[in-house]
Amino acid sequence: MSVKTTTRPPDLHPAPRRVSLADRLALRVGLALIIWSRRTRRVRPRLDPSTLLRLQRERQAREDRWLQQAAAPLRQWR
Repeated sequence: MSVKTTTRPPDLHPAPRRVSLADRLALRVGLALIIWSRRTRRVRPRLDPSTLLRLQRERQAREDRWLQQAAAPLRQWR
């Protein structure tokens, strides 16, 4: 019997595991989101007063519509 076969060290590299397609896609999407988030601006651009006023009016109009829609079923029970 040969000495090489009896004293051979065990394999140090495990057999490659199969990775599912879903896991590979999730990893790619996650990495892409991380890279994208680091490339975007950290500081929001300043808004001029007219744009800020318009946004506030639009937000108030949306909230008023939501309140009216929420109150409509209550009016039916009167």
